Amino acid sequence: MWLWVLLAVGLVSAPARADIPQTQDGAGIKVGPRSTLHPGFALLFGFDSNVFWTRPEDREGVRRAALMTPTAWLGLGNRQVRDMVLQTPTGPSDRKVDYNIRAATGYRAYLAGDPDIRGQSRLNFTLDGHLIFAPGRRFSVAIDESFSRLAEPRNYEAGPDFNFNRIDHRGALTLTVRPGGGRLSLSAAYLSEALYFQASDIFNSDRIVNGAGAEAKWRFLPRSALLARYSFHSTYYLCCIETGTGRNEDSYAHRVMVGYRGQIGARMVLEALAGYGQADYIYDTVTPANFKGFIGTATLGYYPTLRTHLFVQADRGFQDSLFGNYYVDAGGRIGASQTFRWRMFAALNLGVFARRYEGLPVPGQDINNISGYSNAYGDLATSLARKDTIFALESRLEQPLGRYFVAALRYNLSVTATDFAIRFTNGYEDRAGFTKHVAMLIGAVRF
Repeated sequence: MWLWVLLAVGLVSAPARADIPQTQDGAGIKVGPRSTLHPGFALLFGFDSNVFWTRPEDREGVRRAALMTPTAWLGLGNRQVRDMVLQTPTGPSDRKVDYNIRAATGYRAYLAGDPDIRGQSRLNFTLDGHLIFAPGRRFSVAIDESFSRLAEPRNYEAGPDFNFNRIDHRGALTLTVRPGGGRLSLSAAYLSEALYFQASDIFNSDRIVNGAGAEAKWRFLPRSALLARYSFHSTYYLCCIETGTGRNEDSYAHRVMVGYRGQIGARMVLEALAGYGQADYIYDTVTPANFKGFIGTATLGYYPTLRTHLFVQADRGFQDSLFGNYYVDAGGRIGASQTFRWRMFAALNLGVFARRYEGLPVPGQDINNISGYSNAYGDLATSLARKDTIFALESRLEQPLGRYFVAALRYNLSVTATDFAIRFTNGYEDRAGFTKHVAMLIGAVRF
């Protein structure tokens, strides 16, 4: 069944994206007085230990495969992007536009004897753009857009004809006013998201999100600021209203947070925000499951040298879910990156989260082809829930060879630890936990 792969590939999470392998940019090609062009091409050979995100005891077992992925990318900009944020200086300047636009494409080809595995080969494409007009001035306008066409394999029974091909759009239009000397900034934004699956049998997960955001920031020191932030998201699922179809529920979500962002001493950076979140699923009349509670994030970064970055992060938040009403994540990440004198770049990130899904579809009411769940929490009269523990490890090692060539290694580990399972009316039981290793060797030409 398709439900667990939706969760496994992170489609229920706002920032989640399939990875198109790229390397660190080189010096680039100068375009005009301030902009730099960064083209690149890479060929990847790797190994996937669990193509279909399954448990060893499942009916078809774990399927392994080698893979090859040629990729190409092109970036153009006068500012860098870090964590999807354009790194524009806060102070006023004579610049008219700060921007960074990047496109990447890659074809993931599985090298396996099984035609069902080879048939999962797909083309992926992403486009990310960030622009700020009149940056740092009294009035500025920012546009952020992330658009992608991505694919992931489904479970073995679905076969290659029902891949997770999807179109994903996330954008924002932000207006910022800086009265007085610029220490105070007030922003208002329109938020837009869309998710569309190209597989016809995933009929209840296409959604459109419209929202608004606001932020007030007071820079009381040159590199420190207090801020208050609010966001609203209205989620509308395009299908279906009929009972028994496993329909997803429309919702209204509010988040308000206050906190601090800035530099502590010469080598530390802190961002700490805390607040309240609420999500109302007003059309869920069977077992209403609404979120109300604390949300927050704290990230501490340390730069012992100009070439070294260490960080620790803790989060608690909620997101709308494609299976059930919403899920809550509570956990954190630690990571480090280092650029050596011989230009080698190394990075390691580890994340651990406790995730709880609330408002699972009620068998026989919300969805007809499910007879029940194993190891679910709650009851039919209130709300059914699922608990997972999620581990994610990402590692990178890149060594430039001359001016244009790069050799790189990557290793990713994804684990969902849970005993939860779905029992279907046809007698099949779909168990949710899995472990997935992906190792990659990359050779690249980049500028």
